[in-house]
Amino acid sequence: MKKIIKRYSKLYTLLKSIKKYLRIFYNKKAFGTYMWNLRKGDDKLSLDYPLKNDSIFFDVGGYTGEFTEKIINKFNCYSYIFEPSNEFFKIIEKKFINKPNIFMINSALSDYSGISHLGGGGTGSSIVKKGGNEEVSVISFKDFIDENKITNIDYLKLNIEGSEYELLEHIIEIGFIKNINHIQVQFHNFVPDAGKKRKNLRTKLKKTHGIVFNFPFVWERWDLKK
Repeated sequence: MKKIIKRYSKLYTLLKSIKKYLRIFYNKKAFGTYMWNLRKGDDKLSLDYPLKNDSIFFDVGGYTGEFTEKIINKFNCYSYIFEPSNEFFKIIEKKFINKPNIFMINSALSDYSGISHLGGGGTGSSIVKKGGNEEVSVISFKDFIDENKITNIDYLKLNIEGSEYELLEHIIEIGFIKNINHIQVQFHNFVPDAGKKRKNLRTKLKKTHGIVFNFPFVWERWDLKK
């Protein structure tokens, strides 16, 4: 009797594991996250770029600066880090004090300039989420590059909790997309019609860039066509 119970217990555990991995396989984001972690994306894929110390890196959605810190440690290039949250920006300022090649901007980068409110809170805070109380500055991509006389970007990283759709459309519309060598973007699926919007943007990106890796709604990389 004990042997039978033990046998069925093992079978039950096996079936639970199968169910778990089937759930991951059929959920695009869950499967993408699993594969991203399996390939050590944060420590390898995100840093596998041909940057030099005179390259320009845009960290849009800087959070507390971990991404920029990894880039600086490896390449020591010029970095522009955008973070609208005052709480997170204070951490960034403290982390990169006395770093002349790091430019910290306490604003959201978008398709317009003005004022917005952060909703969601924490790592998921966003100017597209409703119900936020924190008033934040927003600057349009075009205004920023014009004011700072930036003519090209070597590596553009976007993790801005749903605002990536409007920002990329804006960059494409003004024609600056052809001046960006590498794009690593995290699309977010909580946005209404996210699948349709992502598909539309990917179609437009294919005109100037080629896909290098694609983990749906996790991270994908696009390189400028030669």
